[in-house]
Amino acid sequence: MKRIKNKQLTLLASCFLMLVFFITSSFVRPSSLPDTQDELAQAINNDRWDFTADYAHPVSGQRRYITGGYYVQCRKDTLIVSLPYYGRLNSAAGATNDNPLDFKSTDFKLTKEVRKKGGWVVTINNPHSEVRSMSFTFFDNGNAQANFIMTNRTGIDFSGKVVPAK
Repeated sequence: MKRIKNKQLTLLASCFLMLVFFITSSFVRPSSLPDTQDELAQAINNDRWDFTADYAHPVSGQRRYITGGYYVQCRKDTLIVSLPYYGRLNSAAGATNDNPLDFKSTDFKLTKEVRKKGGWVVTINNPHSEVRSMSFTFFDNGNAQANFIMTNRTGIDFSGKVVPAK
């Protein structure tokens, strides 16, 4: 009987410690967030930022939480996209069997504008044969949304974070 109570007590104590750990770790500010809005503004103005996706929002289907380090890196003249794609093929013309959101490009047109309510809108046109445009909305607090208009497939949106490039 004492052995069962000791196991239950140990299990209860372990659960309590795990709960305390998870609660306290949620209050720690991630080091990947920008320290100031000025750093983020400078990174966006210099075209040196990283977008990390947390959620995918396919046109047809429900929102999906994504893990595994999906990102978009902008480095002035180079764009690296590594995001999952959930959607349908509308036209087989020009479409490949590969993931259309996994590419590196040096041939694209980038435009930026400051939003009236704070933050920025960054639009990248024709970065890849299967991506017509990518539009990012960056907020002052580091949150971000991305909208992808595809050439031969249904579009997809993402939400996540933006940080200055390291």
